[in-house]
Amino acid sequence: MVYYRIGTIDGMIMGCVSKLLDDSVVRLATQCLKDLRKSGLLAGKLQAVIAAKKHGISQVALIYGISRTTLTSWIKYIKSGQLNKLLAPPERKRKNKLSDVQREEVAEWMKSDTQLTIKHVKLKIEEEFGVVISKSTVHRELKRIGLSYITPRPKHFKQDEARVSEFKKKYIK
Repeated sequence: MVYYRIGTIDGMIMGCVSKLLDDSVVRLATQCLKDLRKSGLLAGKLQAVIAAKKHGISQVALIYGISRTTLTSWIKYIKSGQLNKLLAPPERKRKNKLSDVQREEVAEWMKSDTQLTIKHVKLKIEEEFGVVISKSTVHRELKRIGLSYITPRPKHFKQDEARVSEFKKKYIK
C-alpha cells in the first residue's frame, strides 16, 4: 500500500479532511447508534463513520480492514438517509430452518403442552419435520413465534402460604 503524507503534527500523519464527512452525518450516525445500543453489524459501520470524523477515513479504513471507498460509500448512505443500504443483503442473512407452517405447528405444540422443554421441542422437530437444529436455534425460533422460556422460582417445602399472602397484602402494593 502507498500512503501519502499530507502533513505532520508532532510526528502524527494527518490526512486531508473529507468534505463529505460533515457534522450532520456524524450527528445522524451517533443518533442511530444510540437507538441500536452498539450491537450488530450496522452499529459497527456507524462507529466506523463516527471514528472517521476524528481520525480520518484512511486510518479508520485501515483499522477496520476495509477500503476507503467502502467507508466513503457508508458515509454517503448515511448522508442521503439510506440507512437500509448499510444492512446486509437478504442473501447474506441467516436462512430460516423452519417454514412458517412448521413454526405454526410448533406454536400449537407449545400451547397444548406448556411443560415442553427446548430439548423436547428439538427432538420433536427432528422426528416430525426431519430438520436437525440446535437448542439455540429452537430457542431463537420460539422467540420469533413470541414465546419465552420462563421458569418458576423455587418454593421452599416448609413455606407457609397464609404468611406469604399476608406479607404480600401488607408490604407489596
